[in-house]
Amino acid sequence: MSNREEKDAAIMDTKPTVKSTTLNTPRFPVGLYGINPDWDDFERLYQAIEQACQAGLPVLQWRRKHLSEEQALDQATQILALCRRYGTLLMINDDWRLALTIGADGVHLGRDDEDVATVRQALNQHTLTEPFFIGVSCYNRLDLAQQAVQDGVDYFAFGALFSSTVKPEAVNAPLELFAQARNYFTQAELTAAQRPTLVGIGGITLANAQQVIQAGCESLAVISGLFEQDDIGATTRQFIDLFNQYYVKQ
Repeated sequence: MSNREEKDAAIMDTKPTVKSTTLNTPRFPVGLYGINPDWDDFERLYQAIEQACQAGLPVLQWRRKHLSEEQALDQATQILALCRRYGTLLMINDDWRLALTIGADGVHLGRDDEDVATVRQALNQHTLTEPFFIGVSCYNRLDLAQQAVQDGVDYFAFGALFSSTVKPEAVNAPLELFAQARNYFTQAELTAAQRPTLVGIGGITLANAQQVIQAGCESLAVISGLFEQDDIGATTRQFIDLFNQYYVKQ
């Protein structure tokens, strides 16, 4: 067993602390939401994620589309241990079965994945002692966001807010969607603890993050704008500082 594996084994049972919700606190954490790039070099990816976690990354989404089942389990288990070490929540992209198997903190579902009801049914068959978050993509559609509220998800994501090198074919989602979603929350008389967190994704950088936050976004999902930078740790801290400066609870 390597030194890394020995350290990981010692902390696998330790989960990050999720703050209890109040009337003004969304269920899913606000702030920076890192999503790893799909690099082939796992060691490079591991080191990049560790730099972000060391700098205080609150949440990571593990997104690997082209691994074998064995590789997916091995790599996700290592990343979970890394996140546990630094108190970072770990979401798994698409694969809720993998998320449950390794004990991750939740799953993100896209339009081609299984629906929320299917995942909820599976969760009911497990004895969970900690929150298991479910987030969904709503692209540029308010109707999908309204359905997500009805489904009781913990967050939904609008995007792409800006042109994205990761998904250049993605639909454009105007920033006005955040205000429209907030209006829907108000009409439905939902407190922050009763409704999903608002996530924005697609082309977010330090240069445009301020306008995203001021538009009403509560969680910045960032891939290239974080992990393709020369100093990932410094960029993580800059995003966090920027969010804390301009975010206003509503």
